Amino acid sequence: MNNWTVTKNKLLSLEEVNRLYKGLTDTKDLSIQRGINYVYIRDYYILKVLLETGLRVSELTALKVSDLVGNSLIVQNGKGGKKRNILLAIPTKRLIREFIDVKASILNEPVEADSFLFLSERFKPYTTRAIRKRVKYWFNRLRFSPSLSVHSCRHTYISHLMASGIDLATIRNNAGHSSLAVTSIYTHVVKDNLGELEMYNSSEKNRTRNYYRCKGEKG
Repeated sequence: MNNWTVTKNKLLSLEEVNRLYKGLTDTKDLSIQRGINYVYIRDYYILKVLLETGLRVSELTALKVSDLVGNSLIVQNGKGGKKRNILLAIPTKRLIREFIDVKASILNEPVEADSFLFLSERFKPYTTRAIRKRVKYWFNRLRFSPSLSVHSCRHTYISHLMASGIDLATIRNNAGHSSLAVTSIYTHVVKDNLGELEMYNSSEKNRTRNYYRCKGEKG
């Protein structure tokens, strides 16, 4: 039996996600324009990938360029040593492809198949501690609640999919949960907060739901 729950104070609200995305976008664009502070470029892609894939921090740091395959992101060694495919929404797949291009053209990082996807400014794979530090930097900068952590990105992602009407089996597979019982823990969070967590971006209202239902769609 599961003895833990997910409460709303562990999730980012829609307003918080939008504020975070705006802050990330503004600093990323300024860094590219000025050719300095490239850590903000990495921040933009790291936090968006966390929020749009539900990856655990250890899974994010282990990603290789070759783990983006078609419409999926491959987690080679998830919790319990399990391998899984995360089905991506079209904008998220494009986001990761865009980052690979940015790695080559702006960050001057290797993009060979066996290269790590996320490298620090020292051109070494990020540690889990470093990722947590960057996420906390942004949460503090935007004055988010101290109760939020890097794992809140994962909670927010799962709750977002559930509120968008994605079936539990798909959510379970994407999240790498051991059972549907674990995934169903999130249902009580969504029931009284459906409007807030339905989507990150209102202009993409139906895209997530339609894409996950049409798994073979290309884009």
